[in-house]
Amino acid sequence: MGSVPVVNISMHHYGEEPPISGSESGGGSGAVFFEGCPMKCPFCQNFSISRGNTGSGTSYNYSELTDLYLRLQDEGANNINLVTALHYAPDIALSLEKARNSGLSIPVVVNSGGYESVETLKMLDGLVDIYLPDMKVWSSRLAKELFHAPDYADIAQKALGEMYRQVGPASINDAGFMTKGMIVRHLMLPGQLFDTKKILDYLVDTFGNNIYISLMNQYTPMPQLDNMECPSYLKRKLSPGHYDTAADYLIGLGQENAFIQGDDASGDDMIPDFKS
Repeated sequence: MGSVPVVNISMHHYGEEPPISGSESGGGSGAVFFEGCPMKCPFCQNFSISRGNTGSGTSYNYSELTDLYLRLQDEGANNINLVTALHYAPDIALSLEKARNSGLSIPVVVNSGGYESVETLKMLDGLVDIYLPDMKVWSSRLAKELFHAPDYADIAQKALGEMYRQVGPASINDAGFMTKGMIVRHLMLPGQLFDTKKILDYLVDTFGNNIYISLMNQYTPMPQLDNMECPSYLKRKLSPGHYDTAADYLIGLGQENAFIQGDDASGDDMIPDFKS
């Protein structure tokens, strides 16, 4: 990607955790989906825009991003949700600073794959209210196999530590909306229950109930996998038994601030209609 942010779509999004999106009768999360991603996960649900500039997105300078945030606020969004934005961190920081000075009063959410440098995150110190990072895998072998990034867990741990330093313990207001803090997402992968347990151990030991943990069961083999050389387990769905075991394990660790999904969660129901 170039240095100028490219936005594929912006929308009122209802597919995030309840304290972020609220109900479908409300304003939703003011999501801004950026093109490009440092991770390039083969199973990505946003694959059509994560692999680089599709040619269908719109370039926004920082001032234009500010106007976009303010428009979403005026339309009733619960928050501004920047999805996979940090490869544009300098302009993102400028846009948020200008937005705050121009009347942006709703929380700012940064939605990230977790593979971020501390130096990048420090650009956003004081400008972000809520971090919504992934913690994808623990094993360096898995990270190398899936992302060509064997240092993923090491980098993500440092990144999550910096995110938490900035926003502190989670806080939810009387209306049920998160106002500050961190929700860490873990999408369980088929056949990787042991790796999931290692991640849950780390999150609970490090942050406990000061954060929310979103344990996700909606792994869906996406169509692009048919045209890729990839591990065979990526082409099947998650075992319900493994998810139930992981959910019980998380609760057994004493984690009270957790989002546990039902059997009806699906990975493709809430994928936006991206421009392509």
